[in-house]
Amino acid sequence: MSFHEIDDALWKSIERHLPPQKPHTGRPRSDLRKLMNGILYVVTTGCTWQDVPRQYGSKSTVHRFHLYLCEHSIYQEIFNELLNKGYDLEKVDLSHCFTDTKDIPTKKGEISVTMATRK
Repeated sequence: MSFHEIDDALWKSIERHLPPQKPHTGRPRSDLRKLMNGILYVVTTGCTWQDVPRQYGSKSTVHRFHLYLCEHSIYQEIFNELLNKGYDLEKVDLSHCFTDTKDIPTKKGEISVTMATRK
């Protein structure tokens, strides 16, 4: 799977959920867009945090930002907004979705529906 950085339209949707930049005192905060691109690079490519390209910030900074987003449920907020935008733009269509029940155990002695349809 190839990696694509966040474009301007997507960034507008994501940015409002991220923590505000601190006032300019002391060490300046890392560029949040670069950090998000670093996180998406790891998720998309499957590499480890150790392999984050330097252009997205240090590996520890990118990983710490990822942990911050997890701890504050910011990923869920971003996902919900993008999902709602997908509905609004008619890019998400649940009429073609299905549930895979192969991991749901059946009662003893019954045959799974997915197993029965395979025969």
